[in-house]
Amino acid sequence: MTFGVVPLHEQVVGDVRRLVIILLGAVGCVLLIACANVANLLLSRALGRGKEIAIRAALGASRIRLLRQLLTESLLLALCGAALGVMLAVAGNRAIHFVGANQVPRMNEIAINAEVLAFTFLLSVFSAVLFGLAPALRLAGRNVENLQDATRGSSAATSMWGGGNNLRKLLVISELALSVVIMVAAGLLIRSFARLQQVSPGFNPSNVLTLELKMSGRRYEGNSRAVQQTYRQLWERLGRLPGVSAAGGVSSLPLSQMYAWGPIIVEGRRPPAGEKFLNADQRIAGGNYFQAMQIRLVSGRVFNDEDTPDKPRVAIIDDRMAQQIWPNQDPLGKRIKPAGVDAPDAPWMTVVGVVGRIKQDALDSDSRIAVYLSHTQYPARSINVVARSTVAPAALTRAVKKEIHELDPDLPLYNVRTMVQRVDDSLARRRFTMLLLGAFAGLALALATTGVYGVIAYLVSQGTREIGIRLALGATRMNIITLIVRQGMSLAFAGVALGLAGAYALVRLMQSLLFGISSTDALTFTAIPLLLGAVALLASYIPARRAAQIDPMISLRCE
Repeated sequence: MTFGVVPLHEQVVGDVRRLVIILLGAVGCVLLIACANVANLLLSRALGRGKEIAIRAALGASRIRLLRQLLTESLLLALCGAALGVMLAVAGNRAIHFVGANQVPRMNEIAINAEVLAFTFLLSVFSAVLFGLAPALRLAGRNVENLQDATRGSSAATSMWGGGNNLRKLLVISELALSVVIMVAAGLLIRSFARLQQVSPGFNPSNVLTLELKMSGRRYEGNSRAVQQTYRQLWERLGRLPGVSAAGGVSSLPLSQMYAWGPIIVEGRRPPAGEKFLNADQRIAGGNYFQAMQIRLVSGRVFNDEDTPDKPRVAIIDDRMAQQIWPNQDPLGKRIKPAGVDAPDAPWMTVVGVVGRIKQDALDSDSRIAVYLSHTQYPARSINVVARSTVAPAALTRAVKKEIHELDPDLPLYNVRTMVQRVDDSLARRRFTMLLLGAFAGLALALATTGVYGVIAYLVSQGTREIGIRLALGATRMNIITLIVRQGMSLAFAGVALGLAGAYALVRLMQSLLFGISSTDALTFTAIPLLLGAVALLASYIPARRAAQIDPMISLRCE
């Protein structure tokens, strides 16, 4: 006997901690990208307010007073954004409850409460200082001597490559780098989920209706014969229903968090050194369970009505057990029996069939070796009924319930679901993570695209005089487009390179969430940079094309 001691909190939360940390990191990256975008907008606005700030300074406003005014404006902007965000969060919270219901522990406790509002307020203040400090410091540094430059402009201000634009470029590079990290993480999860959906569960879940049934009441307590007779009548009744091709039951339904396992003894087998016991999943199957689930019969036969308690006990094993215990041998006719302190006198069971292995616990993990026992020889009172139909399984629900109630109106049946729903539920947590992280990645891409476009458009507007001179000196419109696009792509290249380095270091934490691919998947690490490069190219081309349409005479006259 073995046991494990686990804190209650860990038992409840399980493996969700890493998932929540990854999602929190994605939220933080999106927040930083948004802050960088707003900082860029405020920096652009700062140039237009240069004259205003210089006049205020000339009238006696101190630098501290100017800095306080500008940070107050940033704080007001942040709080207005937070108020709108809270309203959107109410709707988003409902959507998260809908998508992640019953898949994330304590999901029902997530709500917009006083703690969330306080956190939002503090985060807004932090964001206001974060994205408003640089523009505020630049504007607050204006003085009387800057008044003439603020009125007329300077060579640095009107040049596309002036030194004053370095901070804007650095912010865009940071946006792109953070976007790469989020998009790579989302891309890995999407690829992993696609691989997982391609995994065969070992049975066909389509057109299968399932429900849980228990023989309860005085009629069945201690009366295995009554249990057997009732279930036999149930299989016959369900099999006669229009559209039902096969019906049966099993004690542990696949992909439904149902487990039953224990040690077994194999006749004539010498356990390898260090092996204390051989564990196997033990499932009781009745009726036409294997036919209803379309589990492949590899060799031998399935259970039948002749496998009665007065006959020698029989068992069916899966092909994984056959290969592991009897490699290169025919397992039919071999004998096994349960072991353990609760089965000292258990009879030997003869292997009469081998079926294909199934995914019992999850699609991304392999179950233990499995032994199926005949329900007619081991009459369990509780069983999962399965019925395969040639029509939509949900349409059978009423007919199946009717047959059970006619058989015994006191029988409790519950958890009526299709097998497809159970398979989908087993993927729900991965789907939930993929959808949320994918949404964050899409938002990050949109913000980064806006950032690239905004900076290039700003540089173009500030470089109107330079563009006019270049056109007047003989530059073609294609030269101008190439010049500006090259500027945007240089920012994109730097951001993507930095982001790939960060993603390579961070996504290794996601390996436990992935299936079938590596955390350094080549396709993902290639596709994401190409996607961002294409988006950055488009975001640079639009303002570049607009700049190429500038009339040099009008541009120089305006200057």
